[in-house]
Amino acid sequence: MSQVASSYVGRIIGAGRTADGNLTVAYRVSSRSFPNRNAERIGDTVRIVPRAGSADATSDSPYIAYECLLWNEHHIVASNGTQTRPIFERLKAGNTVRDALAAVLAGLDREFDAHDTPRICAVLDRSSDVAYLASVTADALSVMPVVLRPGTMAYISTYGSPLPASDRTDPAFAATTAAQACRHMIDGSVFSRFDNPVCSTACVAGKAGVDIAVLNP
Repeated sequence: MSQVASSYVGRIIGAGRTADGNLTVAYRVSSRSFPNRNAERIGDTVRIVPRAGSADATSDSPYIAYECLLWNEHHIVASNGTQTRPIFERLKAGNTVRDALAAVLAGLDREFDAHDTPRICAVLDRSSDVAYLASVTADALSVMPVVLRPGTMAYISTYGSPLPASDRTDPAFAATTAAQACRHMIDGSVFSRFDNPVCSTACVAGKAGVDIAVLNP
């Protein structure tokens, strides 16, 4: 596990396995510039949206409001931006996870904002019981399957650690439900050290289906 002091790392995506073995993906918004946002479930999608009445409520920026979680019986896709839907559609069309992630990330590139913010993603392949983390930065593109033991979560973040790495794992992921995974991303274990949490969402994929939750603390 990486040992880090309290710091700002931007958006975070985790791909893990619950203590009872179910694949899990979770996404957290951390923000200094745009903290007035919620995660909202709308049908079979979760969106990041500006909070009503806030200073950001009238913004049409795709960097502020976007789909961050999509799922069906085969795949679950999470990301920090507008790449979520194109990745999901490529998977529905029959692309492999690697090809869908690489094609979309190469096509969109990083976010062309003042920080060259990386695009980060996770995909759960429910048919093969495998999770992938992927990202594109100003000078790199990475797609990596992650080996997950029960009770662990691999993660990447937009700032500090955007590229998947085998040693970037939280070994104290004790959640068994999506609601618990949302809370863990906000203030559990290693994630409690990361500043400016805004909201989170999570999906746990089990034999009975998917458990979806959002948290707007």
